[in-house]
Amino acid sequence: MNYQLYTGAYTDGQPGAGVAFWEFDGSVLTEVRRVDGLRNPSYVLPKGKRLYAVEELPDRAGIACLSWEEGDAPQLLWHRGVPGAGLCHLTLSGSVLYASGYDGGTLTGVEAASGELCYFQEFHGHGPNAARQEKAHIHSCQESPDGSRLLVADLGTDRMYQFLLQEEGKLVPDGEQPWIQTGPGQGPRHFAFHPNGKWMYLVTELDSSLLVYRYENHRLEQVGEYSLLEAGDPEESLAADIHLTADGRFLYVSVRGADCLYCFQVEEDGASLKQLGRFSTEGSWPRNFSLSPDGKFVAVANQQAGSLVIFSRDETTGLLGEVRCQVQVPQISCVKWGLERND
Repeated sequence: MNYQLYTGAYTDGQPGAGVAFWEFDGSVLTEVRRVDGLRNPSYVLPKGKRLYAVEELPDRAGIACLSWEEGDAPQLLWHRGVPGAGLCHLTLSGSVLYASGYDGGTLTGVEAASGELCYFQEFHGHGPNAARQEKAHIHSCQESPDGSRLLVADLGTDRMYQFLLQEEGKLVPDGEQPWIQTGPGQGPRHFAFHPNGKWMYLVTELDSSLLVYRYENHRLEQVGEYSLLEAGDPEESLAADIHLTADGRFLYVSVRGADCLYCFQVEEDGASLKQLGRFSTEGSWPRNFSLSPDGKFVAVANQQAGSLVIFSRDETTGLLGEVRCQVQVPQISCVKWGLERND
């Protein structure tokens, strides 16, 4: 069984080979090719035979689309400058890509087929953390489980927004619950829905917490909170990424500074979590990680270490196993699995 992986990495703001394609056979990771020309492609999103990437720049924004056929080198299908700044995340909703802009506090929508702009919003406000919440900082967004809404995490104002998805990529605030507020200074970053659609799990970066919300009738209600810090962790520890297994039985969260992955067992149909373990990511600053489609492996992007590490994973217990491989990828910021294939 061979797997495909894709990585994004910073390029010091200059055009560079920040996007890489990989193959993994279960023990050996092989770089297939690099794609040159993008500036700071810090987040990549594979969808079939296309790979979308953002350019994370403090004073401008860009989105690109690579396309390829089996066995062919990827070609740049389109590359657009768009409103916003510091794009750091992408999600695909129907035919529209929505890009979250950290530096600009923006949400930008473009047509996935062409990159043409179809939506733009700049958010406003601030939080109590003067150093990190001086303005809005949109960090991620994704669809509701039924695909009717787009939820948006704003680290700068401690808010989660809800928008109704409209035709041609337009968004309208949910009239009954346009937003919810987390605790002051928590800083919402990334979130994930349980496969049953009833629960949402939110990572707050600034205080390294994991919040559990009931999601019923498109309304969010917090029902739990878990700390992602332990005695002795560095003061600068910051929670980062979150993912659930496809069956909804296990949840994982990364914490930078502490440089670890937490593993939780999901209980009570999703309402509560039981911590099973905390594992070193074998590198510093795990900004992003990804579960293989079959659940057998976890790939971690250790940004400061410049390392891509792949762990085995016990599908029964959920626990991480041995390091299967580790390669250097300078300034890596994102890793995504593609579909596995039988050769």
